[in-house]
Amino acid sequence: MGGRAILFGGFANPPQQIEEEWNRWYESTHVPSRLALPGFLAARRFKAYEGECKYVSLYELESAAALSTAEYQAVKRREEAYPADSLEVRTRALPGFVRGVYEQIHPDTAYAMPDTDVLFVVAHDVPAERVDAFTAWYNTEHVPAMLRLPGWITARRFRLAVPARQGTTAPQFLSLYDLADPDAVENERFLRERESPWSTWVRSWYTRRLRIKARQISRAFAPSTK
Repeated sequence: MGGRAILFGGFANPPQQIEEEWNRWYESTHVPSRLALPGFLAARRFKAYEGECKYVSLYELESAAALSTAEYQAVKRREEAYPADSLEVRTRALPGFVRGVYEQIHPDTAYAMPDTDVLFVVAHDVPAERVDAFTAWYNTEHVPAMLRLPGWITARRFRLAVPARQGTTAPQFLSLYDLADPDAVENERFLRERESPWSTWVRSWYTRRLRIKARQISRAFAPSTK
């Protein structure tokens, strides 16, 4: 189940001495606190086996407006008053923390969450004068080519909808792929498809910020969606 936006969180490397406690807190406290809010539909967490972030969290939102509700703002004010040694405050201060609110820009259809556990994340920054060319390549060549490959189940593209929170960075464009097989990103057909002349030209001027392969470690749904 998905809406028209996501809240993306990427965590490079939580301190090893608190990692187990941090994961328990995230599952038992942070995720339920969000799924109780209006506009939050589902949450998935992933642990990366390759890439810039060790953990990825995805909150499916009805729209980016879920981050503007009075209920969400009240939770944020309460959390901002927590002591500096709380896991909430420590999480926001983690080195390499990536957080962004993104609106779906492709495809123009509702998202049906598949029963898969592999996520492929790619994120880019694109020069303003190249956005139209980047969009045309992604939507008309790259995504269709990927979805013809074995093991590629869904493909969604997003654009940053809300300025990144102070102290964090978020790429401008984000692509999420649900995969049935982790080898789908490494097989010969994938490597061949990604080397088209158009793809090579686009890669010559965009900046890739994230490339993450991860396995799902949990998923949960808002009470109203069950």
